[in-house]
Amino acid sequence: MFADPAPSAVPAEIGPAIPAPLLRAELEALPADQHLVTSGKFSVHFARAEQFPCCLQEIGRLRELTFRAAGEGTGKATDVDLFDAYYLHLLVWDTKAEAIVGAYRMGLADDIIPCYGKQGLYTQSLFRYGDRVLQAMNPAVELGRSFVRAEYQRSFAPLMLLWRGIGQFIVQHPRYATLFGAVSISNDYEPASRRLIVDYLSAHNIEENLARHVAPRRPFLSRTVATCDSAELAALSDIEDVSRMVKQIERDSKGVPILLKQYLKLGGRLLAFSADENFNDALDGLIMVDLRASDPRVLARYLGEEGAAAFLSHHGIGSDTLRQAS
Repeated sequence: MFADPAPSAVPAEIGPAIPAPLLRAELEALPADQHLVTSGKFSVHFARAEQFPCCLQEIGRLRELTFRAAGEGTGKATDVDLFDAYYLHLLVWDTKAEAIVGAYRMGLADDIIPCYGKQGLYTQSLFRYGDRVLQAMNPAVELGRSFVRAEYQRSFAPLMLLWRGIGQFIVQHPRYATLFGAVSISNDYEPASRRLIVDYLSAHNIEENLARHVAPRRPFLSRTVATCDSAELAALSDIEDVSRMVKQIERDSKGVPILLKQYLKLGGRLLAFSADENFNDALDGLIMVDLRASDPRVLARYLGEEGAAAFLSHHGIGSDTLRQAS
């Protein structure tokens, strides 16, 4: 089970917002190929920390604000860490409101490991895994620290735009066939819900060949009685069945985290689960997605049909795969 968390200090006051003109100026100065998507009033961009320090500071502020509202967060005034200095940052920008809508952090593992070793990957702070796992995944992009700010969460569009941005980045850099990262189930979920989600994923979505080579730094061991026995778990047809059960457990009727469902739609497979004591005991699942094995229709939704065809061709997969799926 999780160790009982120590009494936490009072969270720091969230840092002040960065003035919009500073954010806009940094985005306008980015090279054209770092502008990935335009959709109505929204645009999607990516950059390194040194290219937009004000935007990164605002991303850190909004991360903390959004994560605290979901029962997570660092408790600091802003959620910016050492990894941010050398990871890429993808964001959605509202051109009318001149505001950052949401963001994702992307680590290019084949660039990071030669410079910083495997400890340079954020997921190594949550899980122990070695060369066998990295060789199976690389070249890979580690994803994490995703958020959509509260006032934009009423629509699915911002999250979709983040994923379209990731898709366009992959179109530009098709060598990256694997996505991986820690997907969180916050401490706001009831213990029974977290146990149900873990039990289902462990039964249906574990990548067994690699999972045996991954160890959580803080294992998930629940004292909660299982909601389903093995036969009942086997009868659940998909994650939407699990989500309906979770809604019945949760007082606010929330289902399985939408980001987790997003990874699973792309064919995500779990490697391990770990608790993050530095993030209000959020439960993290280490998940990987081999885009070459994703449902071609889902892949085309994010990469576009031409982009998906080019990506598959780069990996020696014929375009007839897409035609058969359409």
